[in-house]
Parts: sequence; C-alpha cells; structure tokens
Amino acid sequence: MVALAEQARSEETWAWDSLSRFAHDCAELRLDVLQAVAGPPAPEIDAKRARLLEALGRIVDAAHKEGALRPDVGSGDVLGVVGLLVRGLPTLSAGLGEELRDRAVRLVLAGMRAHPAPEPPGTALTAEELIRRV
Repeated sequence: MVALAEQARSEETWAWDSLSRFAHDCAELRLDVLQAVAGPPAPEIDAKRARLLEALGRIVDAAHKEGALRPDVGSGDVLGVVGLLVRGLPTLSAGLGEELRDRAVRLVLAGMRAHPAPEPPGTALTAEELIRRV
C-alpha cells in the first residue's frame, strides 16, 4: 500500500489522479487500508503505517491545494471509504462484485471531488438488473 501511494504520487501529474489511482488500485487488489492503519501496534509495521499515512496525507493535501478534492474530505475519510469499498460484496459472483466495486469507487470519488467529475462508465444499474444478475 505504501508503494502504491508513493508510486501514484510520483507518476501522476495531478494529485486528484494520484488519489483516484490509489483508491482504484487498493480496491482492485482488495487491500484494506483501514485495517492496515487501525490494526494493533506492532513495532515491525508501525514505521510502514506511518509511511502510508504520510504518503496518503501528501496526496490529500496536494489534491486540496489543486482545488480538486472537497475541503471537507480528509485522509481519514479516504481511508474509511477505501476500506469499505475493498471489503466488497462477498455474496456476489466475482464478475458482478468487481463491476459493482469499480462503479462504487468511481461514484465515491466523484462525490469527494470539489467540482463536477465525469460520469462513471456504463449506465446506471437498476435494482431489477442487479437482482436479475445475482
């Protein structure tokens, strides 16, 4: 997770793109950042937790400075939301679960954006379509 955050920030031009990439990468790889930073103290991983929080904090601060991230969204919000999204929907088939998770990441990121964002790909998923596919 540390490498994902640091790599996203160093390779993306805009902090918003770094934040989006980090969220998508964690969701795709099912890396629960919330669990990683909120776990019990352990000397062997405390330094890595601190590096992750620092890297994510730099991304969030930069996205605020860009004006891309809503000012009322903090790094703790990002950790919580990504943690929730990563856990996914285990009762669904892999394809549908991945599709819903990807769409949820895009919708959540759009809600955290300071200005309008492009719409997520595809069409809105109706309850009937979801039930039919489950």
